[in-house]
Amino acid sequence: MVGGFAGLSAVRRISGGSSDIFLQLAALGEPQEFAGLLTAAEDAQAARIPNEALRTRFVVSRGLRRRMLAECTGIAAAGLEFQDAPGKPRLLGAGDWDFNLSHAGDHVVVAARRGPVGIDLEQHREVRDMALIVRRYFHADEAQVWRRLPKDRRSAAFFLFWSAREAAMKCAGLGLARGLSVTRVDAAILESGQGQAHAGDMSLQAMKLDAPDGYTLVVCHAV
Repeated sequence: MVGGFAGLSAVRRISGGSSDIFLQLAALGEPQEFAGLLTAAEDAQAARIPNEALRTRFVVSRGLRRRMLAECTGIAAAGLEFQDAPGKPRLLGAGDWDFNLSHAGDHVVVAARRGPVGIDLEQHREVRDMALIVRRYFHADEAQVWRRLPKDRRSAAFFLFWSAREAAMKCAGLGLARGLSVTRVDAAILESGQGQAHAGDMSLQAMKLDAPDGYTLVVCHAV
C-alpha cells in the first residue's frame, strides 16, 4: 500500500503533493462519540431521519468531518460552515482547505487537504453484469486492461478502478453524472497502488490506502 491508517481509526497524515492529506476512518458502531459535535440544526435533521442505520451514518459522518476539520483548520467544530455544491460539499471561510467524505458498509472516512482532494471507500460485494458495467462506465483504456486480466484478479481490479474513478471525480467536483465520461485512471494503480488520473481538465494523483478487510479505499489529490 502507498499509505494507510494507524489502527485504521487514528488520524493519518500522508504526502499529497504540495500539501499533506489528513485522513480518519470511523466505524458506525459508536455514534455517541460524535453526537456532541453536531450543531442544533444537524441534531434536528438527524432526528427527522426515521431509519436508524441512516440516522447513525448521518451522525457519525457529520461529527467526524467537524472533528477532523476543526483539528486541521483551527476553527472550532461548532463554527465550521458548509455549503452544498454540485459534485461535493464545500467548507466555507477556511482558506484553501478542502475536504471529502465517503461511506460504505459499516465505515465512514474523511479526507482533508489544502487544495482539492477526493476520497472513496468501496465495500466488496457481488456485482452482477460486472463486464457490462466496465464496458459502459469505465474509460476505454481501463476497460481494455480489465478484460486482459486473469479472471481471479478482475473483481479486485473492478473495485480499485471504480474507487479511484469516484475519488477523482469527487476531487474535481464533477460528480457521477458529469464525471463518468471524462475521467480516466492509469492502470499502474493496479500494480503499484498509485497512478495518474484525469477528471475533466484536472490532472490528479490517485493512491490506494490500507482499508478494513473487504473494502477498497482510494484518495486523489491535485498535482
